[in-house]
Amino acid sequence: MTKPFVLFDLGETLVDLGELLACLARRISEGFPPLRAESGMLVRRWIMEAARAMPRGDDDVFVTEFRVASTTLGRLLREKGIAIEDEDAGLVLREAWDAFELRVRFCNGVSENWLAEVHRLTSGMAVVTDGDRENVSRLFQRLPLGKYFSVVVTSEDARAYKPNPKIYEAALGALHAPPQESLFVSDLPLDLRGAAALGMATALMGRPLDQRPSDLPTNAFLLSSPQELNGILDRFATVSRFEFLRED
Repeated sequence: MTKPFVLFDLGETLVDLGELLACLARRISEGFPPLRAESGMLVRRWIMEAARAMPRGDDDVFVTEFRVASTTLGRLLREKGIAIEDEDAGLVLREAWDAFELRVRFCNGVSENWLAEVHRLTSGMAVVTDGDRENVSRLFQRLPLGKYFSVVVTSEDARAYKPNPKIYEAALGALHAPPQESLFVSDLPLDLRGAAALGMATALMGRPLDQRPSDLPTNAFLLSSPQELNGILDRFATVSRFEFLRED
């Protein structure tokens, strides 16, 4: 019986990042009282603009996620009249991250029991995430993830951000996983398109299906809950090809 390999994004696919935004908003409110009323909106801008600022192009010079996030936060605070250097903005971000770690939780529908079942149905599991090794390692210490994932590849490890093929190739290589027997799961179409370009199957998870975007890879699986993944993996064992599952 052939079992597939499954690679997961981390933030907003397995791990809920909502508490990180709440912790950062609280830290901004406490440290910069004039911004208290707009701290939530500022933090939402921060996460969106930091994601756009990641050096994702093939020819871009690699910069760590923490540096990008700190630079973005520093700029947004200065735009609001706060005199702050990027390094000090990074300290604000680090304090928020420390508080977030104490409250971190799985996304809705993700649990240790579910991870154990998915692990049973696979030949191997990996996390592929746009993150720094230190932060990802700290999350693995807080949540029961290490026993299920034999491979963890961060953007810092690969010196590349999704959808750059290098980050997926590093994970596939570490798993000894053929792309055609591998499935990448994420809440972001951009992540899925990078995996699909290498011949991997893809699945959208972590957002309501009525909010599904139009730029998904062709034939991406649409999961209304994490538990729907189990059936896909179980059926793979009978046909050994993901594309055949869509013909049922």
